[in-house]
Amino acid sequence: MPDNLYYLIVVGMLGVFLLIALMIMLQVRNQNKLLYQQQKMTEAEIAHQKDLLQSVITSQESERQRIGADLHDEVGSVLSSLRLLIEKHAQTRTENDDPSFTSQSKSLIDRVITNVRQISHNLSPRISGSYGFFDAIHELADTVNQSGSIRLKLDFDENIAELPIQENTAMAVYRVLAELINNTIKHARAENINISVSVMNDKMDMTYTDDGIGFPADRHQAGRGMGMQNIESRLNMIKADWQFPQKNAKGFAMKIAVPLK
Repeated sequence: MPDNLYYLIVVGMLGVFLLIALMIMLQVRNQNKLLYQQQKMTEAEIAHQKDLLQSVITSQESERQRIGADLHDEVGSVLSSLRLLIEKHAQTRTENDDPSFTSQSKSLIDRVITNVRQISHNLSPRISGSYGFFDAIHELADTVNQSGSIRLKLDFDENIAELPIQENTAMAVYRVLAELINNTIKHARAENINISVSVMNDKMDMTYTDDGIGFPADRHQAGRGMGMQNIESRLNMIKADWQFPQKNAKGFAMKIAVPLK
């Protein structure tokens, strides 16, 4: 009888241990399943956010192009018509009319027409293929250099204009460079900007530097406000890699690797 009791106790304890082990295994399995589902939900949410971001950027680009076209076609034509009207009035003016009024008015209208064309070009640059892309970059550099406030130097590899760059990639990189230049002019107190572009292993490597005041190392992760967030969003959209190699030195530096395939 005692042997049977001992046997029953051992069997009962084993049964309890097995039951506990089974419950633990089920609990771990459920937790792993929950973690897997949460991970999938997080990945789906990230993918959804990326899709939303791409839609917003695409929508912004379309709106910019529309506004740029409207400025060029409608406002530009109105200003040109106004200039012709002033010229016509100048031909019929009397001796009492002030001739300087006509010349000053034409000069002001010409200046406004130039500004409208420049704004229109910035909103909707004519980028089609690699030639259009690099032409747009050169025009952007010319505009900055003509201002006289800062010097922008471009350093491109030979035959780089023959790169097989897609239009959406070219537009994104153009916007990124324009935003970086804008940040430098507004915040960096720099005298010089350098942009170098080279090609290696189906990637376009770009380095942007200025000799301004830079910003602290702990802000490299956070970026410099909304402008840097827009830059990173556009780079994410074209699956580009970037880094800030100059964390403690004077000035600002950013390296960007853009896949071409």
